[in-house]
Amino acid sequence: MPIPVWPWHRESARPFCVRGFALKFRFRLRTGSKRARLHWALVSGALAAAGLAVFHANGRTPDRQANTESPPQGGLRSFEILPLETVSETSSNASIGDLNGDGHPDIVLVKGRHWQLTSKLFFGDGKGHFTPGPPLPSKATKSYSASLADMTKSGHLDMVLSNDAPDPKLVLLNDGKGNFSIGGTYGDPQWPTRNAAVGDLNGDGFPDIAVANRGTTSFVCFNDGKLHFDCRPLEDSPSAATVAIADMNGDGANDVIYACRDSCQSVVYFNDGKGNFIRRVAWGPPKSSTRAMAVADFDGDGHPDIAACHEQVGCFVYLNDGKGNFGSGIPFQAPGALPYSMIAADLNRDGRPEILVGYVDAPGVVFFNDGTGKKFLPVRFGDGKGSIYGMAAGDLDGDGWPDVVVARSDAACFVMFNRPAKK
Repeated sequence: MPIPVWPWHRESARPFCVRGFALKFRFRLRTGSKRARLHWALVSGALAAAGLAVFHANGRTPDRQANTESPPQGGLRSFEILPLETVSETSSNASIGDLNGDGHPDIVLVKGRHWQLTSKLFFGDGKGHFTPGPPLPSKATKSYSASLADMTKSGHLDMVLSNDAPDPKLVLLNDGKGNFSIGGTYGDPQWPTRNAAVGDLNGDGFPDIAVANRGTTSFVCFNDGKLHFDCRPLEDSPSAATVAIADMNGDGANDVIYACRDSCQSVVYFNDGKGNFIRRVAWGPPKSSTRAMAVADFDGDGHPDIAACHEQVGCFVYLNDGKGNFGSGIPFQAPGALPYSMIAADLNRDGRPEILVGYVDAPGVVFFNDGTGKKFLPVRFGDGKGSIYGMAAGDLDGDGWPDVVVARSDAACFVMFNRPAKK
């Protein structure tokens, strides 16, 4: 039986994966232990610029920056870039998890967006080598994300595909060896779905789905454990391209973090523990357009915060006071290249996650956290070709350091292996 995704629900041992919030729990395990490294690789999927990239202290981003300081306590890292494939397609995202039960993290490379393509599996050997996995039964779809979670308590990581209209939104069941079959569908095939996040929203132990739909209402879909889904609208959710699930106020119930895609207000929907979202708290500008968002504890106070890039406004960290209240935001990048994706990952293992942002026709940027969640050192990576549509972080070569899978549209996708800083 494969080791399940490490749960981030503090009171629970239920295995499921939520993009962007697994970092908080990594440090509960012994640093450097085999189990810690494996859990880190599994939970970082979420989950998203080729060329030889080295992170130097004197690196510069293409845009002017705010709140940039000297290197953080954990120091900088360099990266060895290896292409994951040679073709340049409309890849949209990546996820990481042990799919075939061998104890090593594997990769799901998601493809499609507005065009029907076939997503791909890559099985890892734990040493940074990958071989193609079996074809997915979903065949060619307009996929944007592939969240990994044990949807039926089988002990295996299943796959939740968020597909654009008119393709059905699919749940693929894993036999434990990385062979997937179509287990069910959720929502309406006509939804213009962009991304989906997975987590238990009603306390029954089964992962549910929060669905981000662009230009129309977003939904939460409750899983009965047999892959039958009861989908309910999120009130006042006019347009979204990304969504996350995390316990934002420490009450033990997972909340929904909604980022507005098209000139509207982003909000956190607070959960009463039974899947009712009565209280809403705004965050970010009142009329903003946001694709890139990540949720993680950036200042180390034990409460998940929000990082987001708003088009033509800039990138900000919204620190959580522990009760689910957010300030006006701390800027870490001024407006510049168009931001498309974001993840959080502790690349230098100092206990504070970095922020990785992907752009359109510009190099990606790692913002190294100084530990306060308020000041960041920006260092770019990649050749600036194509659009970095999605990323995932996890230890792919077994050295205890998180690596990064970069999914690009109109340019080849690649893996960045985390290495000591170049001198």
